[in-house]
Amino acid sequence: MAEDAVGLGCFPAHPRTRVSAPARWAWLLDGRTRGRPATVHAEGCPSATDRAHPLGTMQALDVLARPGTTACTVCGAAEVLLPILAHGQDEVPSPGNRP
Repeated sequence: MAEDAVGLGCFPAHPRTRVSAPARWAWLLDGRTRGRPATVHAEGCPSATDRAHPLGTMQALDVLARPGTTACTVCGAAEVLLPILAHGQDEVPSPGNRP
């Protein structure tokens, strides 16, 4: 093997399969039932009930901003939506930089 050559034995022979991301996110809102808070799920979530109704992404974020609404951790709604909702929360402008 030449000095510049790289051994490829450590790389898998087959590339990893790519997990397909949806072309468009679709969300479901399950209303409050039996003392449980309203919950936002990703479309197709096995934890969503048949009473859940569809939401767009902005609607899902608006609903999650309300107290008492949660995002599902089973389907990844929490992993996707909560960071978006929290973005910029730590950045409070100083009094001199307010519009």
